[in-house]
Amino acid sequence: MRPKPGLRCFNLRAESQDYATNPEKTLIVSPDNASRREINQAVRTELEASGALGKENVRFPVLVARNEMTGADRAWATKYNAGDTLQYMRGSKQVGMRKNSYATVVATDPKSNLLTVERADGQHVSYDPKRLRGADVYTDMQREFSTGDRIQFTQNNKDLDVHNRDLGRIEAIRKGNLLTVKMDDGRTVNFDPAQMRHFDHGYAVTSHSSQGLTEDRVIVNMDTNAPAELLTPRFAYVSISRASEDAHIYTNDAATLGERLSTDVTKSSAVDCQQRAAHSQTQTPKEHTMQQHNELKPERSEQQTPHLTAEQIEHNRHYAPIETALRTEASGYEWKRESAGIQSYQHNRTGGWLHIDPQGQFFDRQAQAVTRETALEHARHSATHSVGQNAQSLTGSGPNNNGFGISL
Repeated sequence: MRPKPGLRCFNLRAESQDYATNPEKTLIVSPDNASRREINQAVRTELEASGALGKENVRFPVLVARNEMTGADRAWATKYNAGDTLQYMRGSKQVGMRKNSYATVVATDPKSNLLTVERADGQHVSYDPKRLRGADVYTDMQREFSTGDRIQFTQNNKDLDVHNRDLGRIEAIRKGNLLTVKMDDGRTVNFDPAQMRHFDHGYAVTSHSSQGLTEDRVIVNMDTNAPAELLTPRFAYVSISRASEDAHIYTNDAATLGERLSTDVTKSSAVDCQQRAAHSQTQTPKEHTMQQHNELKPERSEQQTPHLTAEQIEHNRHYAPIETALRTEASGYEWKRESAGIQSYQHNRTGGWLHIDPQGQFFDRQAQAVTRETALEHARHSATHSVGQNAQSLTGSGPNNNGFGISL
């Protein structure tokens, strides 16, 4: 049975204190990376104050993906910044880049559309990014880590046998700043953060990263200032369903949240918080201040019937990535499975496979990010017509349809 979420008035410190009171088996879910990073820092502050973290506070450079850059953006030199780190997923003999090698952007020439990068051997190479695809773009960020810190890996690493979104806790920072991490699955991994920079604090994750995770307790950050395309009923559904026992929701504006998620599982809670906010206007300032510090518990009122069932929401979640990535060219692809938030589809005629995440990023079979062109080439894809012909309507009853628009 899913926990009934309790809605609480938004306060970053209160949210981080909530986590710190019971950090074991607790996960925070937030709609975007900016708020995730802010929450991670706030949680670390609370844990440091309570003595839950070691006193090392060693600074490591980590690679943060520039997710705002689309595949089309990567073809233009003007979109890159000096200091960006590039990882060449496929490599290039033309510019002397080995597969999975790294380089740093040192200059851009938008007029000639040339990108100049410095390879690991110190050599500078200039090239037209239109002609060299398959490079992931990162920003270098400094993070402080201590023993006891929760971390999340942000890319697959075969040598360590870790996968993108895997979570663990730092057990030791050894001589030479080597890290020993106890993974959630019980394994222990050791690595040099100067060589493997694809990790970050793991107290808060985005809803995309949370897919496939389950914890006893989940804290959901529903800041109504988040972009409209991120704070959605689907975000609420995915986030709250990560909890097996208890879910706490924090928001800065209960009235607006109620409108955004009017048919979601948080409906009754949002309305309750809105009513309490209206009531607080008649209170004295002292009474109102005291009220803000109390948990806003939802009344046991009758829930409004959602417009979509959980199964229908799940169906929409499965097909949303391919609709985002291919728009009118997805006809014939059928959803087959989900792995770590990546949806996999197979074409019913060619047999080709596509693997796409909710942001429309394509992946290969090893869950490594690839360009759109590479993915479509491997899938033997050809331009087709509307995706609507692929995924039948939720109420459709066509042949081999299971009632939720998924062909069986």
